[in-house]
Amino acid sequence: MKLFKEKLAWAAPIAVILIIALFSVNLFAQGDPQVKNLPVALIVNDEGEHVESVKAAVAQMSQGIDGAEPMLAFTDEKLEDIEVLFDEKEYYAALVISDGYNDAVQYALANNSAATLEIYLNQGFNMTGSNVAKTALNGLITQLSGQYSANFIAQMDNQQIDADQAAVLVHPIVAKEEIFNPITAATANGSAPTLLAVPAWVGALIGGFVLFLSTSIILKRENLTRKQVVRLMGEQVLFGVIIALFSGFTVATLASVAGINMPGYFLVAFFVSFAAFCFFLLVSAITAWIGKPAITLFMVVMLLGMGVLMTPQEMLPSFFVNFIRPWVPIRFASEGLREIFYFGSGFYTGASFNTILGIGITGFVIFLLSIFKPVKAQKN
Repeated sequence: MKLFKEKLAWAAPIAVILIIALFSVNLFAQGDPQVKNLPVALIVNDEGEHVESVKAAVAQMSQGIDGAEPMLAFTDEKLEDIEVLFDEKEYYAALVISDGYNDAVQYALANNSAATLEIYLNQGFNMTGSNVAKTALNGLITQLSGQYSANFIAQMDNQQIDADQAAVLVHPIVAKEEIFNPITAATANGSAPTLLAVPAWVGALIGGFVLFLSTSIILKRENLTRKQVVRLMGEQVLFGVIIALFSGFTVATLASVAGINMPGYFLVAFFVSFAAFCFFLLVSAITAWIGKPAITLFMVVMLLGMGVLMTPQEMLPSFFVNFIRPWVPIRFASEGLREIFYFGSGFYTGASFNTILGIGITGFVIFLLSIFKPVKAQKN
C-alpha cells in the first residue's frame, strides 16, 4: 500500500478529472444549442395590404415565444446594400419583398400564378447559421401562405377550379432562394477553413515548445552574454519561420491530396504559414516568461476553442461568447481562410489578417522583453 501513501499518486485521478472536465466543457456549447437573435435583413420594395401582412408576420416572429429571445433579429435594409453587408458578414440571410409582390398576391388566382417572397442566403458566412435562417424564413412563408390559402378556399365557395388554380390555391405564396458567397464543392461542407486553421495552431504550439526546450538546454549548459542570448533568440525566430513554412505547405499539400477545393494552393499555403508564424511568436513569448506551464495553458485554450470555431455565436451560451470566443487565436485564422475560400479575398483578408498580425507583433515584443527576465541563481 506504499503507492497510496504517495501524494503525487493521488494527483493522477485529480488530473484525469480536470482533463475530462476540459474536454467536456464543449458539451455546453454543442449539447443543445439555442439560436438567439440571428441577424437577418428585411428588404421591402413594395407597399400595400399584403406587404403589411408580411411585415406583421415578421414583427410577430421578432417577439419570441413566452418572453424568450427570438430566433431571428430583423433589421430593415436596402436591396442595393445587401451584397456589401453580406461581404461584411452583417447578416446570415435576408427576406426580400420585391416590387410587384402586393399585386401578385392580389391577383394570384386570376393569373394562376403564385406570389414570390425571396430569401437571400449568405452561405459563406456560416453554413449552419444560414441554414437555420433559411429554415425559419421558409417556415414563416409557409405559415403566411397557409393563411392566404385558407382565405382563398373560403372565397371560392365550391367553385370548380382547374389544375393550375389548384396549385396556386394550395400554395399562393412560394419562396425563391438565392445564395450569396456560396460554399463551394469539396470544402467539407464549409468546414475546410477551420480544418486547415487548426494545424497552424498545433504546429506553432509543438514547434514553439520544442524550440523552448532546446534553447533552455543551451542556456543551462553555457554561460551566454546578453548579446549571445539575443542572437540565440534570433535563431529561434528564424527556426519559427522554417516551422511556419513547413506547416503551411504541409497543410496545403495534404488538403490538395485529400481533394479539398482550394482557391489557390500557394495562397492557402502562405496564409497558413503566416498565421502559424504569428502563433509561434505568441507561444514563444509566453513560454519564455512562464516556462513549461505555458504548454498546458495553450492546450486549454485550444480545447475550449474547438467548440466555438464552427458554431455561430448566436447559437452559443453567453459565457462562451463573452469569455472564450474572443480569446481563441485559431478563430482568426479560420475566419481569414473563410474570406479566401468563399469571399474571393487575396492574402490580405481584412480584420482577421490585422488581428493575426497584431498577435504576432505583440508576441514578438513580449518575446524580446524576456531577455530582461530575472534569472534565478544556479546552485553549484
